[in-house]
Amino acid sequence: MTQSLSDTLDTQTTHAPNLGTILLIEHRPSNVERLQECFSAFGFDLIVTQNSDTALQQCEQMHPDIILLDLMIPGMSGFEVCRQLKGQDSTKDIPVIFMKTQDDTVSPAKGFSVGAVDYVTKPLQLEEILARVTAHLKIRNLQTQLEETIETLQQEIHERQRAEETAQLALQQTQQANERMRQDLAAAARVQQALLPDTAPNIPGAAFAWTYRPCAELGGDSLNVFSLNDHQVGMYVLDVTGHGVPASLLSVTLSRVLIPRSDPSCLFVRSDPRTSLTTLTSPAEVATRLNHMFPMRTGVHQYFTLLYGILNTQDGTFRYVCAGHPPPIVHTKSQYPIICEARSLPIGLFEDEHYEDSTIHLEHDSRLYLYSDGVLEAMNAQREIFGESRLTSTIQRTQHVDLQSSVESIVTAASDWTQHGQIHDDLSILAVERLVQSKPTDGIET
Repeated sequence: MTQSLSDTLDTQTTHAPNLGTILLIEHRPSNVERLQECFSAFGFDLIVTQNSDTALQQCEQMHPDIILLDLMIPGMSGFEVCRQLKGQDSTKDIPVIFMKTQDDTVSPAKGFSVGAVDYVTKPLQLEEILARVTAHLKIRNLQTQLEETIETLQQEIHERQRAEETAQLALQQTQQANERMRQDLAAAARVQQALLPDTAPNIPGAAFAWTYRPCAELGGDSLNVFSLNDHQVGMYVLDVTGHGVPASLLSVTLSRVLIPRSDPSCLFVRSDPRTSLTTLTSPAEVATRLNHMFPMRTGVHQYFTLLYGILNTQDGTFRYVCAGHPPPIVHTKSQYPIICEARSLPIGLFEDEHYEDSTIHLEHDSRLYLYSDGVLEAMNAQREIFGESRLTSTIQRTQHVDLQSSVESIVTAASDWTQHGQIHDDLSILAVERLVQSKPTDGIET
């Protein structure tokens, strides 16, 4: 049995929380206060308007949650009011329930065609109207939630697409930067290689060989061999601390500074302005001048080691300075390779460091090896270094091959020692062999 609004109001004792606002558009509503109290008891605010124009304005202003619209209102019909509500963005989503009397012959299809969601028959029955209102509000809320979810998902998709586009752009820029860096490193490596000797000095009585293998595109090692006069040769190997670009920058700078040239800035010769005569600068003085030119700056902590010497091919003397660098090795075929004396600290550590010359003698057919610590410190998987004993053993084993092959064998032995060929430091080796010069025959020099 249906229950009227007035009967239910008499038995309702508590008011539910607000569930929404209902706009009732009816020309002659009966018992308005009674209706408002009844809907309020079930959690709804009921607003009543009797004029179609006023109803449209109120919908614009208050945005009710649902509209109960009488078909037969004066002026503008309920169908036209519904059509206009559905034509405005601000009110098109508000559910509209038409109210008609039992005598109305209008087809419900017409109401649905203009946007209504349901019909109810007057006089309103509480259980029916509450059920219809509640159902359509739930549908609207679900639709709103669905739209919000869709909007959120679309926003997340858009943000993800933007993030992917940003990431793709960043990846592209990174790849471009890496390619530019690779090209720059390759160009820098070519510059560094160009500073290495391309041909050996053509001096009778001596043969030279060298190899240079950086652990990365750029290295911190450098070496050179050059003529100082018709029977004296300058030769050096240096090693800048660290690896990569910072070490290579200083290495290239040093290579440029140490280029032998005939001007007052050359470190290897000294000119007397009074007599215009030139003399060779001692290796110790070369190290001292470099120590003053390249002091280690605070926060940089970059210094370098140097082994520089002058070989006299006539008498076989080799005068050298060893500034924190691995000592030279002399190998005479009748003896096991000898590790020479080494002293002094690296260049750049202390401004007042004192450097001294040392002298060794090379017999005919003997060899001299200068090298960087990358050879000694090549490490295998057990963290054992190649070391001096394996270096001298390799030199001894290669005494009967040509000098360049001996140098390459040392690099191969150090690389093989690491088991995977992963050298973690630059390898530089510069070697010289003192040759036996042929004596002239019948007045003809050969």
